[in-house]
Amino acid sequence: MAALVGRKVIIKKGSSSPKETLAAGRTKTISINKEPVDITSDDDNGVRSLLSTDAAVRSIDLSFEGVTKDDTLLADALSGVNNVDSYEIDIDGIGTISGSFFLTSVQINAPYNDATTFTAELQSTGSFTYTPEA
Repeated sequence: MAALVGRKVIIKKGSSSPKETLAAGRTKTISINKEPVDITSDDDNGVRSLLSTDAAVRSIDLSFEGVTKDDTLLADALSGVNNVDSYEIDIDGIGTISGSFFLTSVQINAPYNDATTFTAELQSTGSFTYTPEA
């Protein structure tokens, strides 16, 4: 895999086109998870055995932080109405991950003599797709 510039990993929100680029992110962490199916039995003599063909639960967790430039994340967090929305994670040179994500938290950081920043977390809900860049 070629080296990448972090600012070219873009998080977009919404199901319409064009999608809204989310906040002013600076740091993004994408965790792609696959929980195994434990099939250990007495026949395994105390050694764990995992199913090799399927995952029990697949999920994506996304945390990101940046400079606060609008109220998009705060409004979503405080509304309490619809915490699930469509998101797209564009990874320049690699591809796009898209699906529905639940906004689990938003933290506003307001240092006395510096820019106001935010930290937010999203968790996938339902299926997601990966489309490699052509």
